[in-house]
Amino acid sequence: MNLIQPDYQTGILGVINAWRQRLGLQVHHPADPQLSAWLNDHAWDQIVVLLIDGMGSRLMETMLDEESFLRRHQLKEVTTVYPSTTSAATTSVLSGKSPAENGWIGWHQYFKELDDSLILFMNRSYYGTHSYPDYSYTHIPFLNQKEELHQLGKTALELYPAFREGGAHSFDELCCQIAMHSQAQDAQFIYAYWDHFDSLMHAKGPSDPQCREELKQIDQRCRQLAAQLNPRTGLIILADHGQIDVDNINIKDDPELLDCLRFGPTVEPRGTAFFVKPGQQDSFVRQFEAKYGDRFVLKPSAQWLEEGLFGPGQPHPRTLEFLGDYFAVAIAESCIGLWENGKPPFKGQHAGLCAEEMMIPVIVVSNEDSE
Repeated sequence: MNLIQPDYQTGILGVINAWRQRLGLQVHHPADPQLSAWLNDHAWDQIVVLLIDGMGSRLMETMLDEESFLRRHQLKEVTTVYPSTTSAATTSVLSGKSPAENGWIGWHQYFKELDDSLILFMNRSYYGTHSYPDYSYTHIPFLNQKEELHQLGKTALELYPAFREGGAHSFDELCCQIAMHSQAQDAQFIYAYWDHFDSLMHAKGPSDPQCREELKQIDQRCRQLAAQLNPRTGLIILADHGQIDVDNINIKDDPELLDCLRFGPTVEPRGTAFFVKPGQQDSFVRQFEAKYGDRFVLKPSAQWLEEGLFGPGQPHPRTLEFLGDYFAVAIAESCIGLWENGKPPFKGQHAGLCAEEMMIPVIVVSNEDSE
């Protein structure tokens, strides 16, 4: 299996900070020179960033023909952040900062003051039923580029699926919204996000033919969108991560290992934080490495953070706390978690270091590219 470390010098952080630089926002990390050249050469009046969740570049290579619209307009492929997951990557996209800086590491994170693991996007308990309205946004806030642009007197919009009020019910509807705002030229920057492709791969596994068909439809609709853009709009299409087919290890079936923990595993099933009982560290490490060492690399969380796995910059004061005592990084096809409610885990996942998870496309499109 081909493993890829996040490259924070030439990866997604540079892509994000290239459009930030063009928009006059503070640049937190060096801007990508290729994307900067495209942006500066065209001097677009409007920049649109369309993020298609889960659309890794290696998946595009296997699911789309070489002459497909998206592959032909791919400027480059880069590494995403680590963990290769939506919570970490999209927060970086919105802020220009690394997961270490933001403190947004994965799907659910343990808050010691709540003694609970919170699903960050939903503000509810992962293992229980308790709700914590707006908790993640008030306790680990980040400055969104939309707010930054408004502070500079510039116009910005965000377009989402129907889980947000007024959101799109289909990818076609989202593209229609982008086209409408492009023709109106009513915002200098638009961020658009689509999630269904990722959700489908979670449920079916990315090798399922239905996933290939969905990506082909996305490719065709992006081709149509190019023709609907105002000539003064530049469109950047990218992803937050890819996916792979996985098997699942339920530590509910490993009572000896589970007994070492003071709380259930958190963050992600392929990038997993473990909170270990006092005096049980040696036993936990010995058991984990003996049973799962061929599928995960386990290190003290502080060591991973110091080595830069979660990105450059000054870490958020709570980042290390959220990473637990030990952190396991997937290097094979397995997930690890505690599934207690009988709900089967996903068939497709991400957040490991496999190339299919880590590599993402940077696609640049304008009205000139319509066919």
